[in-house]
Amino acid sequence: MNFSQADIDQINKHGLKIEEAKRQINILKNGLPYTKVLEPAKVGNGIVQLDKSDQAFYLELFDKEKSQYSLQKFVPASGAATRMFKDWTFFHNNYQPGRHYYERFVRQHQLKNMEAGLDDFLNNFPGYAFYQDLMDVIKDNLSGYFQLDENEQVWQLIHYTLSEEGLGYAKKPKAFIKFHSYNKNQIKTALEEHLTEAEAYTTTSQQKPKVEFSISPQHQTEFEQIRLKVQTKQDIEITNSFQKPETDTVMLDIETGELVRDDNGNLVFRPGGHGSLIDNIQDLDADIIFIKNIDNVQKGKAQETTIRYKKILAGYLMNLLKQRQRFLEKLSKEKPVGEALQEIENFARQKLNINFIEGYDTLNNSGKRRYLAYKLNRPIRVAGMVKNTGEPGGGPFWAKDQNGIKSLQIVEKAQINPDDPQQQAILNQATHFNPVDLVISIKDYKGHKFNLKEFINEKAAFVTEKSYNGKPVKVYERPGLWNGAMDGWNTIFIEVPLATFSPVKTVTDLLKPEHQ
Repeated sequence: MNFSQADIDQINKHGLKIEEAKRQINILKNGLPYTKVLEPAKVGNGIVQLDKSDQAFYLELFDKEKSQYSLQKFVPASGAATRMFKDWTFFHNNYQPGRHYYERFVRQHQLKNMEAGLDDFLNNFPGYAFYQDLMDVIKDNLSGYFQLDENEQVWQLIHYTLSEEGLGYAKKPKAFIKFHSYNKNQIKTALEEHLTEAEAYTTTSQQKPKVEFSISPQHQTEFEQIRLKVQTKQDIEITNSFQKPETDTVMLDIETGELVRDDNGNLVFRPGGHGSLIDNIQDLDADIIFIKNIDNVQKGKAQETTIRYKKILAGYLMNLLKQRQRFLEKLSKEKPVGEALQEIENFARQKLNINFIEGYDTLNNSGKRRYLAYKLNRPIRVAGMVKNTGEPGGGPFWAKDQNGIKSLQIVEKAQINPDDPQQQAILNQATHFNPVDLVISIKDYKGHKFNLKEFINEKAAFVTEKSYNGKPVKVYERPGLWNGAMDGWNTIFIEVPLATFSPVKTVTDLLKPEHQ
């Protein structure tokens, strides 16, 4: 595909390289190989199940030694709440109160999170934390609301929730949606709940709590307002970062096979997915980083279990880091052989789940030491895994990494060949689900940051179909942040309770007990 000079100038201005744009186009035209899963990771085979004494040990280790580390939480928070309000948006755009009846319309269009019935919908609405804000807006704009027919009331409730003349939630990111109500004077957004949680495990005698959110530039002003409000009450370091423009990607028009352009003939770029945030993590400077999705928060006392297990995962990582430090220093200074070398091999295999290259046993001691140092000295992720209850999304598998070696990976359903019965059978055998509950280390044993791009598997990206201005388009998404972007990391999966996972995928999830 030939680029005009104007295209080249635009690509360069965006921060992309021409070679990268061509690579993306080639992938969009020719596709990507599916990830080869070998077997699901299960308890005793890739997933660690900690008993009560183990939990107590790692919890105590964290609390005792946390001041020796710089700690930070990172929350991907740029996503809009579009999917959260998908059914409500369809209802708002298509329902006509004088013409349609609620139950019939909802059934006809399969609006699953509105199926409870009209009376239940209206009776449940005060359960939303944003209810009082909504009623204040309605009071100012629609004085005759309570005299309306119920079919009209339900449309108006949704209208003033979603529209710009109301709360404007249709275009807000989830971070700014009011999730939880404690009392009339204490109502918390998703963002504020993450701050409360982070305060419990990123505070040490050496630092105040520290959190970074990735947001979109257009939400910077509102983010600043929330930051100022919070920092008048809490001594907490809150920062934000943007997904970098140079990680954006091009799109192809499915019908024409040409690059997607706007009405002026300029190329259209789109964000490259959450995998682009590996660049944001690269910019962090903490020793231990906690990663969690914006919509997975609990309310009040329900946070206690989550906080406990975050500390346990971090304590487990601290223990690994200490052992890795000792072994890498041995490999560097003492040139171990025999039992001393075997101790390091056992640590690599049993604690870091490292499978060695074929022919490792034929290497001489010097070759073994170099290989072990190469495999041990890389980023580490300790990922919590919950039992699978049917949630859509990725899971823990033994799969082939970019070098063809068996390794632990988080694999999305979309990465597994839907037309391969054996691969689908392995997918269906999975016992656990990825809730995005990560505690990571991005520094080497000498305290220097790794170049995280060296550990990305570019073949683990995604090609999906979206729409642009009503036209179907092919889009390229970079390898997922906890998928291909961490392909070359040393990985440990630990079972955590289902109580630590309460995502808000649709607005009605806010009516579940853990959010009430």
